[in-house]
Amino acid sequence: MALAKLNIIILSLLSAGNRTGYDVHKWLERYGSLVGYTTQPSQIYRQLSQIEDTGWALSAVEKRDSGPDAKVFSITDEGIRVLEEWVDTPYTPSDHPLDTDFQIRLIFSARRGPAKTLELVRTELSYQREKEKYRKELDIDLVPADATPKLRDWLRESALLQNERGHYIDHTLIAWLESTEMRLSLLVDDTD
Repeated sequence: MALAKLNIIILSLLSAGNRTGYDVHKWLERYGSLVGYTTQPSQIYRQLSQIEDTGWALSAVEKRDSGPDAKVFSITDEGIRVLEEWVDTPYTPSDHPLDTDFQIRLIFSARRGPAKTLELVRTELSYQREKEKYRKELDIDLVPADATPKLRDWLRESALLQNERGHYIDHTLIAWLESTEMRLSLLVDDTD
C-alpha cells in the first residue's frame, strides 16, 4: 500500500500513543532530519483531519486547565491495519544513499522486531553493493577547450574531489549496513 510519508509518520507516532498536532510538529522538529522529512504545522493539521476522515484515527477534545483545549488523536484498529500493511509492502531501494523511505522504514518498522528490520537492511545492503559495482565516476576531462592550464587542473581536481565524496558516502553506508546486518543477525538468532 502506498502511503504518503506524513501519513506513515503520523500513524506510527499514534501507534505509540495519543498525540496532538502540536506533538507531531514537535517530533518532526526534533527528529525530522533523521528521517529526511519536515513540513509545516498547517500540513500536519490537514493530514490529521484527512486521517481521521479515512477512519484511521479518532480525535477527542482534551480540556486543559491552562491554555486552550487540545484535540488529541488516537489510532484506530483500521489505522493500525493500514500501518502494518505498509510495513509489509516490499521495500524498493533508491539510488539516493539517504533516501527518506529507507529512513522512515528503518525507524517505524522496528516495532515489528529485529527480523523485519534485518530484512530491510539486507535489501538495502544488497542493492548498495550491486550499485557500487557499476558506480560511474564524474568525467574528469569535462573541461572547456579554451581553459587555461590552471583552470584545467582545478576542474580535474574538483571532479576528483566529487568522485571521492561519492565513493566515501557509498562505502560508509555499506560498512554501516554490514555492521547493522551482523548485529541484527545476532538478535534474530537469539529470539529463535
